[in-house]
Amino acid sequence: METAMTSDTSPLRRTLCSRDNALRVARRMTDDGIPTVVVASNEPLQPWCIVEFDAADHPEIRACA
Repeated sequence: METAMTSDTSPLRRTLCSRDNALRVARRMTDDGIPTVVVASNEPLQPWCIVEFDAADHPEIRACA
């Protein structure tokens, strides 16, 4: 679900707002010991949001993983 950016958006903004960038940042946070999930949003300037997440607080989700 890649959100389309408008044509007047700069290349840097498109890179920073990309799903790939969100996954890269989330991976680095996870490597640093911060559990994260990446969720889609309806915000054009932040279509992907990284949220800190502790699966221990949600055993039903951890059981599905």
